[in-house]
Amino acid sequence: MKKAYLLLLFCACAFAVSCESVLDVKSPDYYSESVIWSGNQDTFDSYCIGNYGGVRDRSEFFGLNSNFSDALTDIIKSGDWNSIQRYNRCMIWTSEFTTDKTSILDCWDEVYTRIKRYNEWFDNLEKYRSNFKDSNWLAIREAETHFLRAWSYWNLARVWGGVVIRDHLDGPDQNNKPVSSEADTWQFIIDELQAAAPALPVSWPDNWRGRVTRAAAYGFLSRVALYAKQWDVAVEAANQCALAGGALDPVFSNIFKDERSVENLFIIEFFTSNIAGNLTVMTDEMFRPKGDEPYHNAGGRTILSWLVPTAELADEFEMADGTAFSWTTHGANPYVGRDPRFYDTILYNGAPWEGRTIETFVGGKDGYKKFDKSEIATTVTGYYLKKFILEDDHSWDTYGSGRFEVLLRYGEVLLNKAEALAQGNWDANKTAALAALNDLRTFRGMPAKNANTLDDFMALIEHERMVELAGEGFRFWDLRRWRRAVAVLDNTSVHGVKITKNGDDTFTYEEEDADAGETRHFFEKYYAFSIPQSERSRNEAARDYNNPGW
Repeated sequence: MKKAYLLLLFCACAFAVSCESVLDVKSPDYYSESVIWSGNQDTFDSYCIGNYGGVRDRSEFFGLNSNFSDALTDIIKSGDWNSIQRYNRCMIWTSEFTTDKTSILDCWDEVYTRIKRYNEWFDNLEKYRSNFKDSNWLAIREAETHFLRAWSYWNLARVWGGVVIRDHLDGPDQNNKPVSSEADTWQFIIDELQAAAPALPVSWPDNWRGRVTRAAAYGFLSRVALYAKQWDVAVEAANQCALAGGALDPVFSNIFKDERSVENLFIIEFFTSNIAGNLTVMTDEMFRPKGDEPYHNAGGRTILSWLVPTAELADEFEMADGTAFSWTTHGANPYVGRDPRFYDTILYNGAPWEGRTIETFVGGKDGYKKFDKSEIATTVTGYYLKKFILEDDHSWDTYGSGRFEVLLRYGEVLLNKAEALAQGNWDANKTAALAALNDLRTFRGMPAKNANTLDDFMALIEHERMVELAGEGFRFWDLRRWRRAVAVLDNTSVHGVKITKNGDDTFTYEEEDADAGETRHFFEKYYAFSIPQSERSRNEAARDYNNPGW
């Protein structure tokens, strides 16, 4: 079954769907309303593509200095304190999240601007619907826009819980609207997706490859339903995703190397125009090991290596036989015989890479430096994130990274299904929940697991989501929706491994604090951040409301 993927190609000035025949599509703002809605399908599709910009805006890679949410957790550490990235300060300084600001998580005005555009689209649809002769063709575009509006509301709801629902083009008289409950907000998003999914195509013609498909919509619905705790909806959506073409890739690394991987349901691809220094995303700069710099300097590239895996993440990867990793038991050869995904996710001391050996010991080519707030360091944990960089890839050396980001893949959908089955009714669904979890594990080359209680099973789910989805933007949001972030993140520090090379070419490994002696904070009120002051000032119906604790 042919699949389609979101391949939004972005350069500094414009964007278009990733297909060579449409790279020169004009900006949607170029056309007048009468031309856009005249009934010409080519012109209208060019306009519809602009709506995907809302997906780009909050993508993790598009804003690596502010959107890479795993850096707010225990699995990724930023080596930057004083420069651009605020991840460390968000978790260590209580002044970053206040009644008046949500720091790097703030997207309220940005997302509502996109929502207004979608509402304008629906308003015009009713005005000009009769101009389009093919009602089935138009219904697909309508479903597509419902999906994109749902994606925007998901970005809001996961930060604030309940938000203001604006589902049509409001005039001045409709400015004042109350903040909806969290349950009603999630229901609105679910309604959008349930209406959209069956109307979307299983695949698109090659000239529009990349637009949202039925499998992507059902996969996203399975995610949203977890937030809403609508377990039956999540399970059914996951099943429908499989029927629409969802499948696992037999080669885990292929998911992140090939945008056409069978597993990828929804992705975004970035590129730079051929202008030196015109960088769209900084995946190579942020993730590559520092020792690569001498071999990737055609364009004077500086490898920053600010975003690195923590020891907490590295240690979470099991041994290949399914037993837990332990420094006491396995410390003599800590990186031998691990979960196969470990080797596709993390670069560690002694790892083969681009014809050389990674050296993260003190004084090695790839360095190790204890985290210090007074300066920016490369790896402050002894690890690098391998998952999103390509070995021996020099295409980025001169003009910058041309990579893609996986927004939704079937591996996540299987984990969503497993969790929803268990949470819905553990006693009745135990066998099916374990089957969904173990389908993924065995496909990844790991032995099956068993659990006797729901708590035991949720511990397996948390582990599996940590290692399977590491760096893909789930950990922070998972901990919040599980209401586990206080237990996991508050009053803690993350760690790295200081590696010393001995005279006999052996190594000594020492765990080191990677937060400069600071303690991290996550309070109960962080489960739903403060409604922005700007909204409470201009919207009288929201003026006297705020989330608990603010």
